[in-house]
Amino acid sequence: MNTLEQLVYCSRSRLSPDEEAAALADIVHVAAYLNARNGISGALTLQNGTFVQFLEGSPSALDILMLHLHFDERHEDIEVVAREHIERRDFAAWGMTAPSLGQSEALGQLIVARSPDLLAWRDAMTELLVQAA
Repeated sequence: MNTLEQLVYCSRSRLSPDEEAAALADIVHVAAYLNARNGISGALTLQNGTFVQFLEGSPSALDILMLHLHFDERHEDIEVVAREHIERRDFAAWGMTAPSLGQSEALGQLIVARSPDLLAWRDAMTELLVQAA
């Protein structure tokens, strides 16, 4: 039985533009530890006032994390746009990572469309991570 899932959510940032970089660094610092402890990996970015987070882990770990995220005052209007069972992780090396605040046209289009296409989200996030490396 497959016990791994990938999940992508979008949420509206409540941060001012000058708070964004520090907030992302703080989120990644804390999440890298907590996510590794809970078997979650993933990546987070902020695009034009919208957080996009790509997560991988067991269904129960993802459910618990999503519950906790609803209490984070840095964002609001959380919407899970894609969630599927997977065979293996794509972001296994990261408890959490965040590319720099660069913009991605592909992610921007997915955000507007709120696409349920998990592969498109994975490709766009991977492209952004490669650009940041």
